[in-house]
Amino acid sequence: MISRTILAFAVALAAPAAEIREVRVASEGTDTEITVVVGGPATPRHMMLTNPPRLLLDIKGANLGLEHRRYDRIDRGGVLGMRSTQFRPETVRLIFDLDREFAYRVTADSGAIRVTFQNPGPPFPDWSTPDVREPSRPDVRGAAGPPPVVPQTEPRISVVYDSASMLDVLAGFSEFADISVVPNGDVGAVLVRGIDIRDQPWDVALNAILSAQNLGWHRTESGIIVVDWLENLQARDQLLSETRVIRVNYARADSVAETLRHLATPNRGQVVSFSGSNTVIVTDAPSVVARMDTIIAVLDRPLPQVAIEAKIVFVDRTDVQQLGIVYDLKERNGGVVEQGLNDLIAVPDPNAPPQLVDVDGDGTVDQGFVRRTNETLVSLGGSAVAALANANDRPIGPALQILTAAAFGEFSLFSFLEALESHQLSDVQAAPSIRVVDHAHARIQVGERTPIRVLEPGAQTESARVNVDFEDTGIILDVVPHVTNNNQIRLELMAERSGLKLGLSDVGFVFEKQIGETTLLLDDGETAVIGGLTLSEVSRSRSGIPGLMNLPLIGDLFRSSKENEVKQDLIILVTPHIIHRRPEGR
Repeated sequence: MISRTILAFAVALAAPAAEIREVRVASEGTDTEITVVVGGPATPRHMMLTNPPRLLLDIKGANLGLEHRRYDRIDRGGVLGMRSTQFRPETVRLIFDLDREFAYRVTADSGAIRVTFQNPGPPFPDWSTPDVREPSRPDVRGAAGPPPVVPQTEPRISVVYDSASMLDVLAGFSEFADISVVPNGDVGAVLVRGIDIRDQPWDVALNAILSAQNLGWHRTESGIIVVDWLENLQARDQLLSETRVIRVNYARADSVAETLRHLATPNRGQVVSFSGSNTVIVTDAPSVVARMDTIIAVLDRPLPQVAIEAKIVFVDRTDVQQLGIVYDLKERNGGVVEQGLNDLIAVPDPNAPPQLVDVDGDGTVDQGFVRRTNETLVSLGGSAVAALANANDRPIGPALQILTAAAFGEFSLFSFLEALESHQLSDVQAAPSIRVVDHAHARIQVGERTPIRVLEPGAQTESARVNVDFEDTGIILDVVPHVTNNNQIRLELMAERSGLKLGLSDVGFVFEKQIGETTLLLDDGETAVIGGLTLSEVSRSRSGIPGLMNLPLIGDLFRSSKENEVKQDLIILVTPHIIHRRPEGR
């Protein structure tokens, strides 16, 4: 008889766990009945959770055999949806989302577990998991990157203790959370009074109860919770030291290590980063190391990438109008100019005798060669008149030149009419694009690096050294993107247009810059136009013969005028796109 009992017990131990094959929601009269079809005996544990209302059903001795893990939009008989998971080996957890809290009853037999409560609405058609071919999913269109991390909380509990032993308290939590709890020393003799905790995660409730009694707990590597006095736990942490090598996947190890150094135990903890494999090495008390490991898991997450498309349009328009009249009056003495201002028209040099020249190369001098000069000639032997007007402000590169001459006795009057009108248009367009990780700096430059020669002190001596520096010029765009939680992009922008220009003083060249800085909030794919980098410069000048240049109607005959108009427009269009991270396995 004893051998048969042992054999039956061994067969029971070797029997495989039952499989959950189907879940049904049906209308039974005025009630709603949830039926969980199990392929063998199983033990249910259940609890009604609030905020929002949910029914938690743990089935021990079972494995999950449903086709899908999540079933949304059941929407009948007060049941909104269902989630399932293999909570522990041979323990399946089913969570039913309800539209309100219900008073319910649970029954179980060898093939099914049934949950019954009053139907809050009219009769409805039956629903079952095999009828669902593709479970409905929440609408996640427009989401960028991986789905947000939802913190996992433990099952919630409500407890009231008044004059209960700590052993009874720990036993209740052990049964509720299905964990192993071991009190250390005389902890079990502690009397718990005046405890009233409502709807809190069980680990938070246990921490509150233990802290009120100057107690704490730590979890062993095998998962057993050991409860002890706080001073004993602190002494244990002081004696124990743990070194853990933590691999960082997405963040930079040195930046993570810098953050963790502020959390390390003073004069004891050490945090070192190794850039070769992007890892962080932490040495500290076990509790501190565990906390750092948890923090790294939160900080080290894949960041979305942002593709930035830019279009840069630079338009340079230059209009020039110049008009000038120059007068040159000369007096001839027997055909020779003995006195005159000869900046414009060269005359024979009276101080240089004619040179005999053999023009045809036959060895016989043919004529005399007279050297001409543009220098000012002054004759001290008699009276003479010479004049030159508007010669120092002539148009540069004139497109039209007219020369007229008039003789009045011994005098000759020459006039030069010069005019210029030009229109220049330069249109430069560039469309660079760049991809950058969220919160990182990106730089787009369309231009060149201009070399600059810099003389060290003592440049006037032979020992002076010359260094060459380089300055970035052209169109430069600096961007730092930040992807927000609602799928928008905050852009920190700095746009610059710079160029080299000849300085007015003896410093040589100067750099002209137009810089604009701004911060924008854009949607994914929205285009922002950055303007304001516009330069408009108009210069007008008039010069001429004093008095005569201001005469009405004929004043233009005695003056030169110049008008330059320069307009430069820089328009930058920036369009950011969030690069969606591909799902795992694709």
